[in-house]
Amino acid sequence: MHLLVARCRWCCVWMGLLGAVAGVSATTDGKASAQSADWAAVSNLLEQQCLDCHQGEAAEAGLDLSLLETDLQQQPIFEKWQLIHDRVRDGEMPPPENGVPVPIAAVGWSLNAADRLAAEGDATSNVDEVSAAGRELLVPLAQLLATYDRKRIGDEGRSMVRRLNRFEYENTLRDVLVAPWLMVADRLPEDGVQDLFNKSGERLDVSHVQLSRYLEAAGNAIHAAIDAAEYPSQTRRFYAREEPMLQNYLRYRFGQMAATRAIVPLIGLQSEPDVIRNKQPLTVGDSDPERREREAMGVFSGVYSATTKYDFTRIDAPTAGQYRIRFKTYTFMAGPNGANGGDDHGLTGGNRVWWRPDRNVILPSKRSEPVTLYALAPSGDSRWLTTFDSQPEPTVFEATVALQKGEGIRPDAARLIRTRPGWRGNPNATTAGVPGFAMNWMEVEGPLSEVWPPKSYQAVLGELPFVVDEAMGVRAITESPREDAARLLAAFGRRCLGDEVDASIEPYLAVFDQAGSLGQDFTDSLVAAMSAMLCAPEFLYLAETPGRLTASAFRQRLAYFLWNGPADDAVVPKDLQYAGVPSRQAEIRSVTRRMLDDPRSDRFITAFLDYWLDLRDINSNTPDAALYPDYYLDELLTESSLIETRRFFRELLDHDLSVRNLIDSEFVFVNQRLAEHYELPAVEGVGLRRVELPEDSPRGGLLTQASVLRVTANGTTTSPVTRGVWVMERLLGTHIPPPPSGIAAVEPDIRGAKTIRQQLEKHRSIESCNACHAKFDPAGFGLESFDVAGGWRDRYRSIGSDGQRVDGFGKNGHQFEFKLAQPVECSGTLRDGAGFDDIRQLKRLLSEDQRQLARNLLQHLIVYSTGSAVSFSDRVAVENILDVAAKQDYGVRSLIEALVRSELFGSK
Repeated sequence: MHLLVARCRWCCVWMGLLGAVAGVSATTDGKASAQSADWAAVSNLLEQQCLDCHQGEAAEAGLDLSLLETDLQQQPIFEKWQLIHDRVRDGEMPPPENGVPVPIAAVGWSLNAADRLAAEGDATSNVDEVSAAGRELLVPLAQLLATYDRKRIGDEGRSMVRRLNRFEYENTLRDVLVAPWLMVADRLPEDGVQDLFNKSGERLDVSHVQLSRYLEAAGNAIHAAIDAAEYPSQTRRFYAREEPMLQNYLRYRFGQMAATRAIVPLIGLQSEPDVIRNKQPLTVGDSDPERREREAMGVFSGVYSATTKYDFTRIDAPTAGQYRIRFKTYTFMAGPNGANGGDDHGLTGGNRVWWRPDRNVILPSKRSEPVTLYALAPSGDSRWLTTFDSQPEPTVFEATVALQKGEGIRPDAARLIRTRPGWRGNPNATTAGVPGFAMNWMEVEGPLSEVWPPKSYQAVLGELPFVVDEAMGVRAITESPREDAARLLAAFGRRCLGDEVDASIEPYLAVFDQAGSLGQDFTDSLVAAMSAMLCAPEFLYLAETPGRLTASAFRQRLAYFLWNGPADDAVVPKDLQYAGVPSRQAEIRSVTRRMLDDPRSDRFITAFLDYWLDLRDINSNTPDAALYPDYYLDELLTESSLIETRRFFRELLDHDLSVRNLIDSEFVFVNQRLAEHYELPAVEGVGLRRVELPEDSPRGGLLTQASVLRVTANGTTTSPVTRGVWVMERLLGTHIPPPPSGIAAVEPDIRGAKTIRQQLEKHRSIESCNACHAKFDPAGFGLESFDVAGGWRDRYRSIGSDGQRVDGFGKNGHQFEFKLAQPVECSGTLRDGAGFDDIRQLKRLLSEDQRQLARNLLQHLIVYSTGSAVSFSDRVAVENILDVAAKQDYGVRSLIEALVRSELFGSK
């Protein structure tokens, strides 16, 4: 009876995964493979071990294995047999008596040189009788699956032909047009995702809508490249006292009677109340350069669009390009409201509350303030540019950034309060004063150009002279329109299509001629022809054919892997191609290292982590204003956490650190905000730096980083199910099937009456539910000590009537409403029976199988780099790559280098 219950339990795991099936011993297609000895062996094992439960109308879980077809050339049938293989391999079938799966081997399996299944080491003594029978099934079944899979790959290649995704397209346009400031990705439709990444041909199709958007984006990009010649570089200084937006907040408006929502005019640390009263000019202007240099505008809060903004809108970038920004600022303190003991004459609204700043009492600051600069579009949308520390002494910060035409700049004192209606306190204020941030001036130099005309202009129009038309922008001057068009199109074609592509420009000249016949001038006609070239199949698609990649295709794959953009002949030789000979392997390794050391590899890190770890979704999980007011509106925490994860992965890559660090590391990258968030010893400033962790710290590794913990929550609550599935799939490589239809999700109780563990215990009492939840819930419970933004917690927060009230104010100025309710329970037992009491013990358990961590990362890298998931016969290559990386303790860089030098990477 016990065995029957176990069988039923594990059969439920299969339910819905194999679906309806039809035909093993009853095949009538006459194919020789169905009569092979391997199929005979598989059939015998099924009859002996499986058909007693999985046959006929009463088949358990509705799965009749006697009817399963054997035509492996049909992908759905192949996938069903592969799933059977993997369930047996993992010890889930046939079901063990104790209900705990016993895998065939600690590592899994690989096909040896004889194309047979070989377990690593002698695991027979650790496998019970049922699993030993499963081993006998795997040998012939693995051989059959590998044979069919290799044939498919030989005929079709591993991956489908695909177009560039929108980020690759943007990077490629930047390269072709020599315009690193171009931004077109947001103008293109979202790319489809498969196997986590936007790199698979199955989801990167092209419709007429997409093609029209690509044509539009190409045309806009070419015009932007040309128009860079419209404005020679110049340096303009914008004084804060002269900015209309800042002037708006000198006096109280809209009934807002608080200095926190106003601006104070300053000369150093001296307030100028007569400027507010209109008794003194805003600025002395050019009449007193020394005094003008010291004039400033001070603020006490961060940007809030409804009440406080301090945008430099007069900057208004004349054209898209690179700009050098210099910003003179300093920090100060304002005395608590009424500290001067006298009448404030309406300057502070007359509200004698100590945490409201007094614009009459200005004091020196003892600390820096983090300031973020955003590009501000005419629509009001903002885009992060950079973050710096404003110091107590007036200091000039300098950075080079990309601006689009018409953009201004929005500074934001990121730590300061962002008051909302009904605010009752200031979390930054003390009895010593309220912190403030002062701006003297901002200087903008650009658009920057090394040569004139700019390289982007020359990439399109060569050496043709031009004029600037007030209405139409840059217009090329030509006396031989068609001859110049043919010459420029040929040169442009070599840049974007390559020397080896048929350089015939006749189709594009036809576009040029047709545009001219419709009334377009020379410049617009040429842009139309070049736009068509930038949407040609040779440009838009990655060219690969089955078999060994050509040198061109190999370079292309390597560049779009490590740079997420095109190859550079100065770094990647044109004749670089996969070959097994030592000299060519050494060359590939050398090129790979140069590419990883190049700043362009940051594109790989950003794109890979955005999709592998879901970092691109971090702003979709805004912390709830009531439950988490200490995180609500905290863009500095959000931005810092993103940078932390990228810097962390860069560290692993640069120093070839072991994949074990993905689970648990002895260091983190933090700035002042993150160190406070992680309860680590204080560090100063907004710049992230590597910090070694105290021995008792729960931090270290991806699992405890704020970015990961935020994208695996929903802004209001955390769920062990969501986080557990994420950990098992993204970091450990365990496939978790979707839940059966009709099963309601378990939502944590924010009223604090029940913990999520109590709710899940009821859900898991259903045997079929528990079979899956046992795989991932434990890892999720281990992360319950972290809240929706990755802060440590011992108790859950609630908005119910019960619980312990917490004193404090959020960044919005509202008093905390949440209470501390039920205690957090973070212990659990993994599927193999290993128990843990907290996150530290969990991380030790999860990091033990270093090869599996490396295998999982490698499989994701394979999808990202080749556009296709690891197929059945690829598993041999995966193990071989792991064998190479094992010599370097499975270092992240070693994994990438071994992958790039493998035949799997070098073949379609």
